[in-house]
Amino acid sequence: MSVHVYEGGDRSGRPMVFIHGAGMDHTVWRFQTRWLASRGFWVLAPDLPGHGRSGGPALDSIEACAQWVDDFLTRQGAEDVVLIGHSMGSLIGLEVAAVSDRIGELVLVAGALRMPVHPVLLSAARSDLPRAAELIAGWSYPSAHRGSHPEPGLWQQGSSRRLLERSRPGVLANDLAACAAYEGAERATEIRVPATVVSGTADRMVLHRASKELAEALPKGRLVAIEGAGHEPMLETPHRFNREMIAILDAAGKAVRL
Repeated sequence: MSVHVYEGGDRSGRPMVFIHGAGMDHTVWRFQTRWLASRGFWVLAPDLPGHGRSGGPALDSIEACAQWVDDFLTRQGAEDVVLIGHSMGSLIGLEVAAVSDRIGELVLVAGALRMPVHPVLLSAARSDLPRAAELIAGWSYPSAHRGSHPEPGLWQQGSSRRLLERSRPGVLANDLAACAAYEGAERATEIRVPATVVSGTADRMVLHRASKELAEALPKGRLVAIEGAGHEPMLETPHRFNREMIAILDAAGKAVRL
């Protein structure tokens, strides 16, 4: 099975591994990967199986995805990894940290202990992908455009819709079902590495209070709230998000300054 991976930076630097969300691919991290690679980190952002440019079928559970990620880290020889996961990727990160000794720190973006999926969304994902993409984009963003964005004039909702619409048949429905089936409460109590939950206060896909609950359940958890951001703060507010990333790494004495 072919695996597509964005790789940048210095292999001697601390590994930063980015895991995307349901129906998406590595490009959701485009404002973080090159930025961190230029600061001396070893950056890896794979497309999960069946997503983006990776081959094979999509994996049908969070546990299976976590095993795949752990195997990927083993093949790369990556240790003391900062694992950053978004939405479904945050559930995968939670599971990986519970079963792998390769994780040194977690950053869980739009994360929660559980992610129930609205029946209307799940039905649309199975039979009407454009409608499902429209629903997700509408619930993910509090507004269509924000000023001072690195991509002036970008229609953020439209960009996310197109990415989801390009996913292979059945992949989004598969991913949403995997999210709905996963229970992270017990796993969260087993995490012994520092974990930061990053949440947009205007997120309507994973509510801010659910992210707060996750942060409180993690033994070494903390919550970073990005005021006014929705479900994809790494895309909506990349400057603020990147500053938070450096602050997280600074706290661990791992940041590299220009």
